[in-house]
Amino acid sequence: MQTAKREHVLAGLVGAFLGSLIGVACIVAVGQLGYVASFCGVVLAVCAIKGYGLLGGAMTRKGAVIASILTIFMTYLGNRLDFAVSVARTLDMDIFSAFRALDSLLNTEYTVSRAYWGNLVLLYLFTLVGAVPTLFAAFRHAGRDSAPSEPTP
Repeated sequence: MQTAKREHVLAGLVGAFLGSLIGVACIVAVGQLGYVASFCGVVLAVCAIKGYGLLGGAMTRKGAVIASILTIFMTYLGNRLDFAVSVARTLDMDIFSAFRALDSLLNTEYTVSRAYWGNLVLLYLFTLVGAVPTLFAAFRHAGRDSAPSEPTP
């Protein structure tokens, strides 16, 4: 008889965070190459969910909520970091100052603001495209692992 895997929430949170860092790195790297990094939203979502499942031991509804919240936050952070790196390169300043100055720049520059928010919307759409099938697959796999086997006569 198979036993249900035990979920380790803290380890799963660490796994989701590490996985989402891979997605953030993808967003920044592709964005700095001059492309819209929207497909990196898929990478971020998949890596965060898989990271939770790998280190957390099992994917439950609680794990899905934790991984989803972290994915939403890290998608926003990745987009913001990508734009901060671009601003830092353009204005010849350090990334931390550019990150802090991004809000005032978005309030004054219409074209930068349109690009920023448009890119964020595309990232979230692609993140959703990556998250939904990955979560369904994780729940399907978890259901198979936790189902009791047939008793043998």
